[in-house]
Amino acid sequence: MRGTKGVIHNLSILTTGQVASQLLNVWALVFLAEHLGAHWFGVVQIGVSVMAYALITAEWGMMSLGIREVSRLDNLSAIQVYARTHMGILSLQALVVAGAAFFFLPRLAFFHEDPFIFFAYVLTVFPQIFMLSWVALGMERMAWVSAAKTGRSLFYALFILLLWKPLGIWTGLPPQHLVPILLILAMILGNLVIAIPLANLFGAPLIPSWPTLAETWRRWQQTAPLGSAILILRILLNIDIIMLGLRATATEAGVYAAASRIIFLIVIIVEVLWSALLPRFSRLFKNDPVKFNTSFNLYLGFVLAGLLPVALGGVLLGTDLIQFIYKGQFPQAGAVFRVLSVSYTLLAVGTFLGNTLISEDRQKSYLPPVICSALVAILATYFLIPQAGGFGASLGMLASHLLLLVLLAITLRKRFHHLLGQTLLLMVPALSFMALVVWLADPIHVVGRVILGAMAYGFLVAWPLLRFRKLVPLATVKVPERYS
Repeated sequence: MRGTKGVIHNLSILTTGQVASQLLNVWALVFLAEHLGAHWFGVVQIGVSVMAYALITAEWGMMSLGIREVSRLDNLSAIQVYARTHMGILSLQALVVAGAAFFFLPRLAFFHEDPFIFFAYVLTVFPQIFMLSWVALGMERMAWVSAAKTGRSLFYALFILLLWKPLGIWTGLPPQHLVPILLILAMILGNLVIAIPLANLFGAPLIPSWPTLAETWRRWQQTAPLGSAILILRILLNIDIIMLGLRATATEAGVYAAASRIIFLIVIIVEVLWSALLPRFSRLFKNDPVKFNTSFNLYLGFVLAGLLPVALGGVLLGTDLIQFIYKGQFPQAGAVFRVLSVSYTLLAVGTFLGNTLISEDRQKSYLPPVICSALVAILATYFLIPQAGGFGASLGMLASHLLLLVLLAITLRKRFHHLLGQTLLLMVPALSFMALVVWLADPIHVVGRVILGAMAYGFLVAWPLLRFRKLVPLATVKVPERYS
């Protein structure tokens, strides 16, 4: 019934297809930016940001709760009943969110750029009801999850790259209208990729049904802090785009999005990692607290080893990378990219720590740091955008992401092992050597500098990581008393 492979196996399955599809999505993003122009690309990206809030509100932590609770069920029929009733609650939430969005959106200034775009993006809450990856994740059917996640991204990228222009000619629709339409179609097809094997497993398709009022209330009590934290966390992901739409112009939002959507990939990578970790971590916390703490330190160390050179590389090469990717079309995006390279690295680490709290059933502890950081993001972007445009928005996000990481690190401070700190110090020479190589290779094309920098870093960071991997499982990792 349940997958039995290890975390590394699960992670490799999830990442194999995701890497390829996300790279294709970057290609599609660049393609859209070049062909829509800064103004309409900005309007579409504001629409994507609105869609993100609609999807998260309609989901309201249900999928995170579902993964955790399905991972603790061992009976196939019990999982089937649970999944169907979960979908029933998701259906109700989607209707409420869609109705609210159709009422409130016309009151926002950017809505009048093109109402169709924003209404179309809100409609994505309905295919989300049948997005069943969370069921397979709880059961650790990682191949199915990978196929569905990869399928959604792959379908959308291929639709944009291959069908967008011909469909525009054939239908006569404005090209910006086709973008959300193709996304909805990609979501539906991606849903089928996982719905079919699940239907075969359960003997019938999973269709929504309504649970008892008592059970519904129990799940809403569980998802209240989860949904609140995820919704407020979304402010830390893209309030910058929304604020640019409200406080600046769609064109400036488009330039900013050209940088932010590229570097945002590192947050997606951490989310993919947690898709593999959450079921196992949830069970480890319940059954083996010592191993949970050891695993937390081990995986966090490797996450930091992967993210720190991304931040440093973005600062060193951000302007050249943006010029190369967009062929000089968005020169102002280079400075934004350099700031967001650090900012989204901080957010990615914060996301890892926040998900650790969720796996510990401490989602309520996740909420205060997210609220404080979100308030900083709103206020900072609101006041900085009129003064410095997109660059001001990036500085505001940097401040909020740094605050989130600090607050979460304080919340989880008793979980950190001293070997983690030692390993971070041992990474400094590798990062320094990487910076030196990138600086010395200045005459070389930016792609060559990226490759040389990565090789230099990888060469020196291998020893501290191997040492860390060997010593942490052997060390006595103290379990915080109030967690055990």
